[in-house]
Amino acid sequence: MSGRIPAPAASAGAGAGAAQATGGQVVFTSLDDAIWVKFYDANGVQLMQKQMAKGETYTVPAEANGPRVWTGRPDALAITVGGQPVPKLAESEGIMKDVPVTAQALLARGAPAPASS
Repeated sequence: MSGRIPAPAASAGAGAGAAQATGGQVVFTSLDDAIWVKFYDANGVQLMQKQMAKGETYTVPAEANGPRVWTGRPDALAITVGGQPVPKLAESEGIMKDVPVTAQALLARGAPAPASS
């Protein structure tokens, strides 16, 4: 009997961690000088806001609750998830706000969404 109880508990705990661990660490790298960016969580709490220098990186905290980004230069931010490059948020300038930047959300952007309804 006790063999059945720990399995679901472990599975539930692993499921919560697996969503973030699925892709690994999310890192943004500025491809140009003076790229303004703001990272914040789902509650609006600011994680980082600044003008990034060319080559400067920002690692999204793994413990951040629903991290999001706001920038006018999504084309100037290279992104890696778990050390692997993923597509930029956009290929041209333009304001992007409230864009989820969890590993799972960024990986889903790069993959075609399966239409299984």
